[in-house]
Amino acid sequence: MFWGCFGYNGVGPLQPIDGMMRSEQYITILGKKVVPELKKRYPDGTGIFQQDLAPCHTSKIVKKFMSENQIETLEWPGNSPDINPIENLWAICKNRLLNMDCTTMEKLITALIHVWYKDTNIINDCKKLVESMPNRVQMLIKCRGDHIMY
Repeated sequence: MFWGCFGYNGVGPLQPIDGMMRSEQYITILGKKVVPELKKRYPDGTGIFQQDLAPCHTSKIVKKFMSENQIETLEWPGNSPDINPIENLWAICKNRLLNMDCTTMEKLITALIHVWYKDTNIINDCKKLVESMPNRVQMLIKCRGDHIMY
């Protein structure tokens, strides 16, 4: 498993994860990856971090860490992968990995790092995904919260 983030201007850090993500591990990623990335991309403090409601994202110790580090999060519905753009980015990456040698864990990691950081289309993919958000929300409202095809 991998943890990654992105914004309008492209991908951010990518982190391999061993096993299931736990709150303590997530706090480490937040501290080492998210806090510096938010400060770099939004030095004025206007950045808003989006995450789903996975248990490791919503635990008391994670909420405390986010509060202490002034990480503002976007309010998010419980089970909403169809409006979560990172899911689409993972699908794009997986599709591009189909043509690469991923026969070992080392080769998979190397290939994903290549797609994540060196694929010339990834920045445009990120822009399109961010730009799609208003349409996704409108579709969700129109469907009264039912699944949308995104």
